Amino acid sequence: MGLFNFGKPKDEILEAKLQKLTDDIEIKKVDLAKLEQQIKKGKEVISLDTELAQKRNELAQLNEEIAVANGNLNLQEFGFFERQYSFSDSTKYKDKLDSLRMQQKSMVKNGTAGRIITPMLLDNSKSKGKAMQNQLIKAALRGFNGEADALLVKISVVNVDNKIKALRKVFEQLNKMYARNLIEITYPYLDLKIEELRLAAEYELQKQEEKELLREQREKEREDKKLQAEIKAKRKQLEKDRDHFKNMVAKVTELLKEAKNDEVDELKRQLAEYQDKLSELDEIEEDIDYREGHATAGYVYVISNIGSFGEDVYKIGVTRRLEPLERIRELSSASVPFQFDVHALIFSEEAFALETELHNQLANYKVNKVNGRKEYFKVSFEEIRNILATHKELTVELNEDAEAFEYRQTKAIEDKQL
Repeated sequence: MGLFNFGKPKDEILEAKLQKLTDDIEIKKVDLAKLEQQIKKGKEVISLDTELAQKRNELAQLNEEIAVANGNLNLQEFGFFERQYSFSDSTKYKDKLDSLRMQQKSMVKNGTAGRIITPMLLDNSKSKGKAMQNQLIKAALRGFNGEADALLVKISVVNVDNKIKALRKVFEQLNKMYARNLIEITYPYLDLKIEELRLAAEYELQKQEEKELLREQREKEREDKKLQAEIKAKRKQLEKDRDHFKNMVAKVTELLKEAKNDEVDELKRQLAEYQDKLSELDEIEEDIDYREGHATAGYVYVISNIGSFGEDVYKIGVTRRLEPLERIRELSSASVPFQFDVHALIFSEEAFALETELHNQLANYKVNKVNGRKEYFKVSFEEIRNILATHKELTVELNEDAEAFEYRQTKAIEDKQL
């Protein structure tokens, strides 16, 4: 009886343990169901993100097709390019490119650059099937990355849209090729590659602009050095001329002391002439002092070169040189086949501001629509005359007719040879 009573509690303990295990299993089943639900939602989110990226790309392609249908030609070919970034220097573009490439590498590593659409079996094995599909994703990405890298070569704002179209085409072809293996390159990865192409094009444009700016700065430095050399030479000549006329004044003054009556008038005339020369030299020196001390003073020039650029094309620039025609002769160097003709030389205390005003008012007539630093304008001379006429404070002498001697003589010789 005692043995029977001893065994009964043991059964109850076992039953309690069994019940606890059963309860734990039920809890784990609930947790597993919740986890499966979360995984399902996660997959749905990933699928929605992929679908959203796909729709965005489809929309971009449709916009391109609409633009073509409406006759909106590739405006980049005409010098219009809307930047998507506003970085101030090329190093920031380079940093952004490095960041983009790191994002691409991260997508490859975490498996979001390519994806398995539907798992496949290999030898009735899911793991073998998954390994095969992952290897095929790697192959697809290698091919896609290789094509993308090739498109980066010689990219510019002129050809970037065509290169993006080519990249989309490669993307579609590869995904179509690998569709039978139930894998694909993802649209978010395509978006990063497209962004890289656009950024690389802007990077090249920024580098070109910085080179142009550096070239201008060096040209300005050369101009400043030439100006200083002119001033130094002018001062040296002034000192030489001043010494000469001072000596002449002293000499004539001595001669007057012993001059005869019939010689006095002539010597006084000579003395007055030499003193006037000294006064002129003082004025010239004052002008040099002013030009040296006022960095904004200089000449705005309007010149043309019919033989090189055709009719009604004018270059409007500025120089601080004491002899502005010397600067224009330099522009007529070996870089152009004919000499420039001068239509206006306008001295202004605010020469750079005047040049900027002319450039701004004639902006619609710029020959080069991309590089704003180029100073050529396809415009009637009357338009330039009207702008200058508003500056009553300036002394402006205009010459509309271009002599174009070398060009016209060349044409005459050509006509004789025909």
